[in-house]
Amino acid sequence: MRAAILAAAVLASAGLLAGCGTRNSPRTLTTLHGGILEPTSTLELNWFARLGLTPNPPAATSVRADRLAESIRRAVRKPGVQIVSLRIYSTPTLTPSLAPALLLTVARPAYFLRHQLKPVLPLLTARQGRFGAYYLRIVDGQKKRVLEWTGSSLRGSKESQGSLYVRPGLEGCSPITALGWDLVPPCPSK
Repeated sequence: MRAAILAAAVLASAGLLAGCGTRNSPRTLTTLHGGILEPTSTLELNWFARLGLTPNPPAATSVRADRLAESIRRAVRKPGVQIVSLRIYSTPTLTPSLAPALLLTVARPAYFLRHQLKPVLPLLTARQGRFGAYYLRIVDGQKKRVLEWTGSSLRGSKESQGSLYVRPGLEGCSPITALGWDLVPPCPSK
């Protein structure tokens, strides 16, 4: 019995030291929320790599970063919308811009995409100069991906890069579109 308790304590301590599952975990979107661990996606890992950030990047600590975070929080403060994780990053490849990374849970995905997401987008994509980066992931109440969007324009890079995923059937709801989305189904939310 003691051995089992000791083993559980060691595993829990190792998880906390590794930064897994805590609300203040430096792993941006590997966050424990409502008892469910949100896995880090491939798009997110690629975005971190493009920015030159380590797997456990520290968040930016500045008045500008705090103001941006508060503006994003206000913009998404809607019924049925919950911020799971919001971190603001800064790296030499972005200076002086900041890079927000936001994970939201929404109760009504189609409605949120069609009616509530648009005011948040300028806050995520705002740049201070020519460089900028952003990451957005939206999941539903079952933690299934609704939308994932990344973008970056970095110092020393000749091109901007980005990626977009929108759950099939909701493409017509998204204010963010991809090249080649000529024939998408209409949004099920009115």
